[in-house]
Amino acid sequence: MKKCYLAVTYDVCEHNDLFMDMNEYHLTTLDNLDNYVKYLAKRDIAPVVRVFTSDTSDFIETRIYKEYKFKEYECGCVN
Repeated sequence: MKKCYLAVTYDVCEHNDLFMDMNEYHLTTLDNLDNYVKYLAKRDIAPVVRVFTSDTSDFIETRIYKEYKFKEYECGCVN
């Protein structure tokens, strides 16, 4: 059975208790996953990117495959 993968970028601000999804990207391959996720984080200025996997293309039942964190895109607001 073929696995399906979905990358989701998130906007995060701990000060304002924010963890909000921004964009979803369907992945056709996991080749160069780390580099592609870095590109998505930079594109969306996202401090967190999660990659989910599913057994079906409708992504009704998903499992987290991997989570990436990017300090350079973390919120810069002051308490």
